[in-house]
Amino acid sequence: LRYNVQNYLGEGEIEDSYKISKIAAHVPDLVVYSTLTNDIPYAENFHGVLLFADVSGFTNLTEKFSLSSKKGYGADELTRTLNSYIGEIVSHILDAGGDILNYAGDAILALWTVERVQLSEVISLVVKCSLNIQDQCGVRETEVGCQLKVKIGISAGKLSKVIVGDEISQYFVVIGRAVDEVRLAEGLAVASTIILSPNAWELCERDNIAIDPIENERAVKVRYIKREPSFSVEKYLASRLMPNAELEKTLRKYIMKTVLQKIDDDQPLEYLSEMRPATIVFVNMQFKGGESDQEQCMTIHQAAIGIGQQIVKHHGRVNKVFMFDKGCTFLCLFGLPGDKREDESAHALQAAYGVHDLLYLRTVSVGVTTGPVFCGVVGHPVRHEYTVIGRKVNLAARLMMHYPGVVSCDSETCYYSKLPAFYFNELPKKAMKGVKNPGVLYQFMANKQQITVGKAPMSVEREEGYPLLGREKEIEVYSSMLKGFLEARAAGHKNYNNVLIYEGPIGYGKSRLLAEKNRHQQWGISFRVISFELAKTDIKQSNYALQTLLAIVMSVQNCKSYAERERVLLSKILDPKMRQNLCLLNDILLVKFPVSKDVSLMDSQTKNKKMRNYFLELFCKFAEDEPCVYVLDQAHFVDRSSLTFLLEACEKASVLVCMALLPHTSQSGPFSELSRIIKDPRTLYLNLPGLEPPVIAQLACQILGVVRIPSEVELFLVERSHGVPYYCEELLKSLYLGNLIVIEEVEGEDEAKDVDILFPEPTLVVHCSKPSQVGQEEDARAGALGRKMDLLASMLKSRKITALDHFVDRALVCFVGEAAKFHEVPIPLTLKGMALAHLDHLQPADQMVVKCAAIIGQTITTQMLINILPESENPDKLNLSLTSLFKSGTFECGSKPKQFTKQLTKESECWDALNCYCVQDSQEDVREGQ
Repeated sequence: LRYNVQNYLGEGEIEDSYKISKIAAHVPDLVVYSTLTNDIPYAENFHGVLLFADVSGFTNLTEKFSLSSKKGYGADELTRTLNSYIGEIVSHILDAGGDILNYAGDAILALWTVERVQLSEVISLVVKCSLNIQDQCGVRETEVGCQLKVKIGISAGKLSKVIVGDEISQYFVVIGRAVDEVRLAEGLAVASTIILSPNAWELCERDNIAIDPIENERAVKVRYIKREPSFSVEKYLASRLMPNAELEKTLRKYIMKTVLQKIDDDQPLEYLSEMRPATIVFVNMQFKGGESDQEQCMTIHQAAIGIGQQIVKHHGRVNKVFMFDKGCTFLCLFGLPGDKREDESAHALQAAYGVHDLLYLRTVSVGVTTGPVFCGVVGHPVRHEYTVIGRKVNLAARLMMHYPGVVSCDSETCYYSKLPAFYFNELPKKAMKGVKNPGVLYQFMANKQQITVGKAPMSVEREEGYPLLGREKEIEVYSSMLKGFLEARAAGHKNYNNVLIYEGPIGYGKSRLLAEKNRHQQWGISFRVISFELAKTDIKQSNYALQTLLAIVMSVQNCKSYAERERVLLSKILDPKMRQNLCLLNDILLVKFPVSKDVSLMDSQTKNKKMRNYFLELFCKFAEDEPCVYVLDQAHFVDRSSLTFLLEACEKASVLVCMALLPHTSQSGPFSELSRIIKDPRTLYLNLPGLEPPVIAQLACQILGVVRIPSEVELFLVERSHGVPYYCEELLKSLYLGNLIVIEEVEGEDEAKDVDILFPEPTLVVHCSKPSQVGQEEDARAGALGRKMDLLASMLKSRKITALDHFVDRALVCFVGEAAKFHEVPIPLTLKGMALAHLDHLQPADQMVVKCAAIIGQTITTQMLINILPESENPDKLNLSLTSLFKSGTFECGSKPKQFTKQLTKESECWDALNCYCVQDSQEDVREGQ
């Protein structure tokens, strides 16, 4: 045990001792008291006894607390419950002289390091410790009705401590036959039982331990111990940790940056405990068999460095390394405090595939899941670790085990990654222990090494019968531009607005707005719509957007071979002069036309220029043949080479281009070409505002498939959603799954009469197809929970809810659930994740300003911030933070009028300026307003 040694130190050394004690509490004694002079990597042999305690009920407990209706209290209560139970188990282990190697989610691995001749005595000691744990902690009731139970496996024998890593991060692993045996022993145990592995049973004092045999197994079940163990644990309890700068520097390498920041800032570790949306990655690397300890040590070392680099590169963290299932397993986390990204699922998948590629010489299995998990420091005051617990953690581990040799993921990871569908292949369903209804599972294929080109479909499609609500003005602007484009084209001039840009944050409905453009006829005039959506990975591939555009224009996106693409291109390009240089399409469209003599004589620079001119000529020719509307979603991911082409094409060709961007792309984005397109006089730039309150009510009805919502729900959505469609959808999902709202059939005509009061426009009634009798019976058996999970899955895909189709052609109404308290509803974890992602991108000083401002409210004054910020914040520092927060879009002037459209010229300064719209009466007011 590590004691606070204030009594033994001078006053100046107390703080150093306290700091090193807090750091050492995250690392096992096996590392803390090891030699610091050994070169890394190294393996060190010893004998020991292992205890593996697996707690059941933590996952259910986590979900119970996550659904707590008390706003913000769930994580605190969960932390107290977890640490109360785990802390008691750990106390028994520490009192018996054990060392906690690690906390693996809801399991604890402990070690007793002994001499070979002491093994039998120490096994008796560990058995007695295990019996005490089962007696005191075997079954524990919790205040939320979940029962916690523990089962224990014990093994003993020769082990090796392996230390690997680099100057930045280091990891320890205990390897040996006893590690495999302790997990197998635990696997044979059931709740409240203790199992001795075959080797432990061979080495123990058999006459002192009463056991029951296990059929067809060499392992045995412990009943009781006859005599108290005589082995003294005094030497394990006498160690004291003194201040040591070199030791502290070494121990810091074993702890994640997320935890070190809290320790360095002297903040309570409880601040790290929370229910948080995160992405979990389990990596398992199998050994070939027959390797020596030194060979395994070197293999783990090389893998740890490579995996660490891949994970950190994609903003993740390696949390733990441990031996599992005859291989080495790495638990990696994405979305922790300070690392949150809105696209963390995509980052995690890319990192997973990078790891899989890196270790291609071995069998590597990776499981990736995304969802709410408990993140926090779990354990005992003198020995604890940062870990994650939850259903998604368990699922990621099961995916890793049941789908060997591939990168597998759940449907949420696939959906939230926003990566193209052809990056994924659906996996066959398998029965997995402890996992019910995992949903559709996928193999992640990562890159676009495929035969076809131009595959980048829009993720959101237009839905007939589900009108786009609250965007009438935006649609009207597009219709006006489309009409001007068609008229200008007929008249043979280019005096029209040719680029329409929708700007809006995530969740404002840009993709749904672009989906409305997929109409190929208007006012009796037919035209071609070419639409595609880009992903974050595309910006790194030169000419990718251009390749996709040309492939769709030339209609080769669905061809399955180069020969088929060549046939289509020959049918499209009939001009003899252009046919002479078809070879210029070879690289971009993956075809094999013979290289012409002229092209073969060109140097690379001349050839590239010739190619660009050829592509532009093709583009202009097809634009002349038929009117074309080009729709680009996620246009901020267009690569630079493609932007250069697009800029030139918009100047020379008669086309209409519609694209969607995230805010501030031209300020923070890497490419000036996009700024030139935005500031072109022919570009019309639209800022998407939030939806008006009456539209929010209509949207809620459309999402739920009801004709009416209660006024309490409407008010709640208006206040919490801030007019953002996606926020509204997530809030409704949270209310429905939390039983705060219920969906019921309208009973009689009288109750439906007041629908027109809420909706002066035609009532939004959803008519669903009649299910079969079998379907009705299945729905009845599934019950409310099944319908809710169906609804959740439906909401991931579309606003069109199909989970309520057991109501056959009947109008549905939303009601407030019993004992619903809307003021206590916590923010949904998905929205919390978006807010955390934005906050984590900010500098620490800016984060402090945002947190203080959030305490005051949505609208604040500078003076309020000055009054509430800590004394260390000075006015100059505050002004710098405010400038940064305005530029990032976190803050805006509270007097800013609603802007609908703007045309930014090359001379315009507004794109880089901090605009204030407050009424200023004097120079003093100007200074105060700033």
